[in-house]
Amino acid sequence: MNTFQIMSALTTPFTKNGRIDYEALGRMIDEQMAQGIDGFIVCGTTGETPTMKTYERFDILRFVIDRTHHDVELWFGCGTNNTKETLSLVKRAANYDIDGLLLVTPYYNKPSQNGLYRHFHTIAESTELNIMLYEVASRCGVAFEADTLCHLFHDCPNITALKYAGNDYALIAKLHERFPQIRLYSGEDATFYAGMDRGLSGVISVMSNVYLKEMQEYVKTRSNDLRQYLKQVAALCFLECSPSAIKYMMHREGKCENCLRLPLVPLSVKSMQVIDAFMSHDKIHQSL
Repeated sequence: MNTFQIMSALTTPFTKNGRIDYEALGRMIDEQMAQGIDGFIVCGTTGETPTMKTYERFDILRFVIDRTHHDVELWFGCGTNNTKETLSLVKRAANYDIDGLLLVTPYYNKPSQNGLYRHFHTIAESTELNIMLYEVASRCGVAFEADTLCHLFHDCPNITALKYAGNDYALIAKLHERFPQIRLYSGEDATFYAGMDRGLSGVISVMSNVYLKEMQEYVKTRSNDLRQYLKQVAALCFLECSPSAIKYMMHREGKCENCLRLPLVPLSVKSMQVIDAFMSHDKIHQSL
């Protein structure tokens, strides 16, 4: 295992008729396993889980467990903005061989800090599984305050990790100092190297679905040229709402169809042209 972990937020490939494309999913997993990925986040937002039925989520989870033989870390996304619904998913997830659960902050209803604490404390008390909290204020509209995180880390021993999609590195330093046992992951491809410089445990990445080798090379070399290159890649991955761009990149490389479930749609022609221009002349990616 690398000191700095790279875990992929798995995309979910769909066929043109909207079904889950397990053949493509298997190829995606096999390729990243062969390249040395450290783990997968199964059924996170990148996997378009808001558009999935519950049985589809667990079908995918079973498939990933069987395909990987659990030779890498597996975290299952089952956070919702309904505590009771999340408890139901967590109870069912306990039947599977996984390393833990990824639980996003409740979205849309924007709970108070006390509401966040009670939501996650209630869930943590209900399970023996490890829990990774996930803060992504740009999507959920709510963020943890430092005291809330500290209380949760102190009161809930099975909360063992945080995926942090932000850039308040003073907060990260404070958490790292007070809770060195907590694994802190970057949730931002665009700034993961800055988090790496500040002692984060790893990154949970979208662009690693295509650019894993380049990320691994950066972790080894800290090359400034690669750093600037990966900044460009990250910007392309989020030209439009993710995972539209990464799916188009994967489609270009024959990994999956360029299909998403509504309300998400494929990239605009303009954005596809930007990616085409970059990838057509991308000597770094072509050489690795």
